[in-house]
Amino acid sequence: MHSNDSSRLTRRAILSGVASGALLVADRALGQAVTGLTAGNGNLPSAPSDDTVDILHGVSIPDPYRPLEDSTRADVKAWIEAQDIRTRDLIDAMPIRKQLHDFANAALDYPRSSIPARFGRRHFTFFTEGLDNQRSVGVQEHPDGPRKTLIDASTLSSDGTVAILSFFPDRFGTKVAYLVAEAGSDRETMHIRDVETGKDLPDALAWCKHTTVAWSRDGRSFYYSRYPADSDPADWYRRSQIVCLHRLGEPQSADRVIFRRTEARDFYFQVMSSMDADLLKIVARVGTSEKAGYFVAPLHDASQIDEIFPIGSAGFYPIANVGPTHYAITNLDAPKWRLVRIDQSDPKPDRWHTVIAESEAPLNFAAVFDSKLVVKHYQDVNQRIAIHDLSGKHLSTIDLGGLESVAFGRHFRGDDHLLLEVNDYKRSSRIEWLDLETAKPTLFRPSAAKYDLADVVVEQTFVTSKDGARIPMTLIHRPDIPRDGSNRTLLYAYGGFGISLWPYYSDKIAAWVRMGGVYALASIRGGGEYGQPWHDEGRRTHKQTSFDDFIASAEWLLANGYTRPDRLGINGASNGGLLVLATMLQRPELFGAVVSEVPVTDMLRFTKFTFGVNWVPEYGNPEAGEADFRTLFAYSPLHNIRKGVKYPPLLVLTADSDDRVAPAHSYKFVASLQALSPESTVYLGVERRAGHSAGNSLSKSVNRECDALAFLTDKLGGEVRELPKISG
Repeated sequence: MHSNDSSRLTRRAILSGVASGALLVADRALGQAVTGLTAGNGNLPSAPSDDTVDILHGVSIPDPYRPLEDSTRADVKAWIEAQDIRTRDLIDAMPIRKQLHDFANAALDYPRSSIPARFGRRHFTFFTEGLDNQRSVGVQEHPDGPRKTLIDASTLSSDGTVAILSFFPDRFGTKVAYLVAEAGSDRETMHIRDVETGKDLPDALAWCKHTTVAWSRDGRSFYYSRYPADSDPADWYRRSQIVCLHRLGEPQSADRVIFRRTEARDFYFQVMSSMDADLLKIVARVGTSEKAGYFVAPLHDASQIDEIFPIGSAGFYPIANVGPTHYAITNLDAPKWRLVRIDQSDPKPDRWHTVIAESEAPLNFAAVFDSKLVVKHYQDVNQRIAIHDLSGKHLSTIDLGGLESVAFGRHFRGDDHLLLEVNDYKRSSRIEWLDLETAKPTLFRPSAAKYDLADVVVEQTFVTSKDGARIPMTLIHRPDIPRDGSNRTLLYAYGGFGISLWPYYSDKIAAWVRMGGVYALASIRGGGEYGQPWHDEGRRTHKQTSFDDFIASAEWLLANGYTRPDRLGINGASNGGLLVLATMLQRPELFGAVVSEVPVTDMLRFTKFTFGVNWVPEYGNPEAGEADFRTLFAYSPLHNIRKGVKYPPLLVLTADSDDRVAPAHSYKFVASLQALSPESTVYLGVERRAGHSAGNSLSKSVNRECDALAFLTDKLGGEVRELPKISG
């Protein structure tokens, strides 16, 4: 690894200074960043800068590119525009870019829809007919019957950038509350559509974000979660959701607040309704923490709310209730989760009854029927489905054919079947009908995709990490690749928030493999593949473990003849974008090219931007906790660029409307790296009228993927096989 430690204070000196309370300049290189831009980065304007310095725990932290946090400034706009034009000129000139775009459009041009969900006598789905920019909402009388368009997403905007993020039919299937967002933002507006007329009611509700809806029994009102409005009391904490009751036809200002926490914490509330038990159910958590509380109230009058489980004690999620008996999965006293039964009248944890005990395979979900349970466990990077009786006795295991990921459809206790959406690495998702009596799945709706990877190799291996942990990695490639280190290889991971990488089909993977590349997915710690311990070992003060696992995965690919450093690329998005940048900075000699999408880079100020404060359970709090600060400072991409080191070719992709991970993270990092390492190839691409991921138009999502693959293909070199032509 190249280094230039003479240009700054060493990390050891900085942290020992923190312990002694000394005031130190955190990073001389960052403080000098504004002087480093050279002609090697083209005729770019200088990044707007100032002499901002923050002091955290006795450490002086220069932040010269603080002005880039304000994208409304004319000089900042000019810098962003110049960066993006330079990047577009580069990528658009690559012949492979158009081939990738043509392949993606042809591969995606087929109808697809979600599992039909029954409400009353109707079934509702998300669907697209092919290259629609956004999903529409459809309604049908039977799950396999003809579908009528209920909400046509193409009518919501002229450019395809208004998305329907979620919808909630009432119990009769006569009205649908749906939430729309513009330009990839997480901010939502709620509307109500009458199913019979196909027209919206006058109700339009604002202050929504990550909002859920629970209808009343009569369908004339509903409970929903939102943020405080400007008209709400000034002393209410603005970053904490509240739960309100809205009556159809009344103005939002007349809504009654029925649930609110008074602490200054970032609470999220998910509301659900149980019609047979007349219950409103509220799941409450702080930020992205899995340690959820559970509250219930009479659905017809939510003035009396009872706590079933407190917020912040353990992972908890209710899955069903039979009258006042509640089924939930929890990691309380069970790090790999268990299924419990709770009596609402006596909900203390020592009175819970364990139905499915914790096992070596983490429990993920269950569906409750009159006499059976359908239970989903994780097994390495596979998912296992089984049927149990209500006492928890195993009855049968469901064979779905191999490496699969499975999602359960909406169901009722009296149903004799369960619809499953099944995905794997080789073909796009299909829907299976699981007969509960015979325990046999039958194909309900095949994929209509025109293309698949049926002939490729999908293999699983295990990598030994720095501390001896066994890390699963999935390899996808043509059967005829040589093991001589020549293969262009792309390593991908996420490693955060307990989110796991399960088998899924991707046209991005298909394109990479068809061009002759090897695609590798590492299930590193920070995810949830092996339960709560796997998550905990890769977050907060243990975050370096995620990077170590990723580095070990790269080294395994090199040692086993799949590739060599100049042919090994890495890619990640969001927390994965942070991952690939931190890893690149720590081990630049391992990689030939890097693409980081919508990354978190400023780990000392992430709480200041948009959604960032909600990540404190994952990353820690750099201001409040010195141990958290030490950890964050040690790997924060913005603060660990080494002056004079030449890094692999890098493309950073962000979006101007991203209010999940603010684009300032990308701007500041790119400006710093261009200044400190003028010999490095560093590009910034900025998608307009787009956001983090959910809600982006299909065309913009395809553009982002094609840009990433074109850059990696070009920079890693090697033979590029022609992409197949896909006919209709």
